[in-house]
Parts: sequence; structure tokens; C-alpha cells
Amino acid sequence: MHRIRSVIAFLGLTALVLLNVSGTAHAEPVPLEDSSAASAARAPDGYLYAWKHIDRGGELCSWTDDAPDWSSCFWGEMRNEASSLENRGWPGPYEDVILYWDDGDDAGGWDGTRACLPNGLYLNNLTGIYYPWDGRAGQGETLNDNISAHRWGSGC
Repeated sequence: MHRIRSVIAFLGLTALVLLNVSGTAHAEPVPLEDSSAASAARAPDGYLYAWKHIDRGGELCSWTDDAPDWSSCFWGEMRNEASSLENRGWPGPYEDVILYWDDGDDAGGWDGTRACLPNGLYLNNLTGIYYPWDGRAGQGETLNDNISAHRWGSGC
């Protein structure tokens, strides 16, 4: 039952949130399951993981709670430096992670554009994955080295 729910959420909602754009043109949504960057996450443990380099490389930060500013985490700093992500959150309410762009005007926050990382998804390379065109600051920019905060949510 959980697998069916996860597949439906993954296929339907991810396509609406993350866009693949070239230059300034608006592109059609690209489902993450079709991306060479997307694969299944490791077993759930309640954490969002972010690495400075692709393929889980370099420094690592992890969180179980919301973080309005990635300037500090238990292991170091990740603000605008993440190149791979993994959502190993617990299945159920608040299983997805809303990722935020911020221009640094307030040293963090949830006011810029956002993208959603579904539960159970690992992205080994954020290059080529972009924030959606939603009218907020940061729209259309790459997620690579460009995430400043996150919140746990439901229903990408």
C-alpha cells in the first residue's frame, strides 16, 4: 500500500513541481523518474541529507526538522552549496521536503521560490534540475549550489 501511494505521489506531483528549463524559455515539466539524477533513496531514517558534491560526495549535512537557514548544520555549512540530496524521511504526514531558494537578503528563509523533493528520492546530481517558474524570486534557477532552506511538508 505504501509503495503504491509513493509511486502515485512521485509520478503525479513531482512532474508539476520541478521543471527543466533552458536559458530563459519556459520548458515542460520533466518527471524526475526520467532523470539520470533520480533514483530510490536508501532505507528511511527520518533525515534529509545534502552533500556538497555529486554522488554523495564531500561534506554532508542532515536534518530531521525544518531549517530556515542552511548556513549551519551539525556537520558544517550547506547554504547554496548542495549538489546531491536524499530524502530518507519517514513515510506518512510531512514526508516530503520543500526546498527554498533565497537571495541572502535576510540570511535565510522561506520567501523565495521552492521545489519539492518527494519522500524516498535520491538526486545524485542537481545540475540540470531547476526551480519552477512560479513568479517568486529565484524562479528558473538551478537547484545545484542554490538551496538555502527547507521545510518538511506533505504532498509534493
